[in-house]
Amino acid sequence: MIPTVFVDANVIIAGSVSREGASRVVLGQAEYGMIKLVVTRQILLETERNIRLKFPKILPILTELLSYTDLQILDDPEPGQYERWLSIIEAKDAPILEAAVQFDPDYLLTLNSKDFTPEVAHATGLVIQSPGEFVQHIRQMISQNL
Repeated sequence: MIPTVFVDANVIIAGSVSREGASRVVLGQAEYGMIKLVVTRQILLETERNIRLKFPKILPILTELLSYTDLQILDDPEPGQYERWLSIIEAKDAPILEAAVQFDPDYLLTLNSKDFTPEVAHATGLVIQSPGEFVQHIRQMISQNL
């Protein structure tokens, strides 16, 4: 079974900007069909907006990287659906959290450990990891099965 991995915009941005690092490894895993990447429309818009503002020369690389993945794009949740999370996460991240909860992926990957805390993971039942933690976890799983 291929794991479903819901990724935050910062993971896609980091993986596009640098050829090295765990975020790029995650994008590579998706390219080779080892994982199924899942995002929302909001995440894609945020990714493109930030790359245009901060790294405009990278936009073709982003487009190319995403074209290699079988990206699953979810609709954004309605405003009333994510209000329940406003007590544990910033308002800008609440729709992302709600979409992840509704989809129930195997993993939620983000570089935003300030907002996607262990408390958020506990409250939602989501497995929230950084790309580095995820890559390390996958390596451990592979070495145990050898």
